Amino acid sequence: MTATLQIVHQEEPADAIQEFSLADVLRAREDGVDFRTAASMFAGAVEHFESKGHNLYRRMLLQPSDAEALVDYPREAGERRMIILASNNYLGLASHPKVIDAACRAAVQYGTGAGSSPLLVGTFPTTRKLETKLAQFKGTEDACVFSTGYSANVGVISAVCGKNDVVILDRLAHASMVDGARLSGAPIKVFHHNDVDHLDRVLRRNREANTKLVCVEGIYSMDGDAAPLDQILQVCRKHEALLLVDEAHSTGVLGKGGRGAAAHFGIEGQIDLHVGTLSKSLGACGGFVAGKADLVTYIRYLARSGMFSTAPSPMVTAAAAAALEVIEQEPWRVEKLWENARFMHSELVRMGFTVNEAPSPIIPVIVGCNSKLRQMTLELHRSNICVNSVPFPAVARGSERLRISLTANHTLEQLAEALRCIEQAAINAGLFATKLAA
Repeated sequence: MTATLQIVHQEEPADAIQEFSLADVLRAREDGVDFRTAASMFAGAVEHFESKGHNLYRRMLLQPSDAEALVDYPREAGERRMIILASNNYLGLASHPKVIDAACRAAVQYGTGAGSSPLLVGTFPTTRKLETKLAQFKGTEDACVFSTGYSANVGVISAVCGKNDVVILDRLAHASMVDGARLSGAPIKVFHHNDVDHLDRVLRRNREANTKLVCVEGIYSMDGDAAPLDQILQVCRKHEALLLVDEAHSTGVLGKGGRGAAAHFGIEGQIDLHVGTLSKSLGACGGFVAGKADLVTYIRYLARSGMFSTAPSPMVTAAAAAALEVIEQEPWRVEKLWENARFMHSELVRMGFTVNEAPSPIIPVIVGCNSKLRQMTLELHRSNICVNSVPFPAVARGSERLRISLTANHTLEQLAEALRCIEQAAINAGLFATKLAA
């Protein structure tokens, strides 16, 4: 006899909905509650969640953020060795000996901090080397680094657009793109997620704008799906719009050699602006923009988040440059990442979970209920599986999820153990009903 699973669609219990949500605090602020009162409300809610053991935020890693690590949680006595399904260190390069060695050598030679903004005296040889390598990796003329990926999007979009322009965002665009668009002062328009026809209509309605900037992601951070970049590019060219692709989750992941979304769709050299991060596949921290030399030079001088921030540490830029070299020298890492993604995705589908349509290193496992999500996340923690939970209002009600992210360093044995625990947690939370079949 074998057990089969059948998903149970159940509404959030009324008392669970009333218990607490970040949306309650945000709504209170909109209704006129002052900051100090809202902060007190939030502190009480955090204390309540901690008393029930549901606040798993701020767990502390005692080892590199890799496939497995020691984790310390203040509410517990002792450390846990956990399988980490919550790291964006996709290629496992944050702990690669060559990357660490490059950072150490840069620290000895140049110190640990840049000490100044990049346009003044905060640029080191490691920065120039990294920018050259990034431009080559993306097939562009030039690149410019930022202190974070967030500041890259904010700085680039607000430098490119102004009040006479228009910023057009995919509905699921990252918060950094939304904030950059707001800071620009340009009108903001939104098109349905990955809907090329709707994008075409939005561009047609805004054809009078001086500069039309379309912003999409190579791989979307919450849903793990890729933008149809080749089709989006055609629509942008039709309307003489610039195309910005946030490659935070596609650099080192998509395309031959992990060169990104443009390489995946065979349109290298045709994207106006690649924005990305050094903190995921490249195992460091920081952000970048890559594109034509004149566009990058303009952004380098006029992006406020770059100009008015201390430049990235020489340790960081040296580490990221070394990571790009490792990606070229060890192409098996990208292949292993996708092997793990296909295995995990197919097994979750076989078990009956609702996941993204196609395999991806980011796999959303839809739970659809905040209370069940909390229960599953806590049980997984106790089973030594570290996974991110994404409740409402971070995602729409009914799409609450576990967000699994994979690395090239995960073994099939680790993933099989994680799958076993996820399945059992779903059953215990009432997400699945068990049936016996002969």
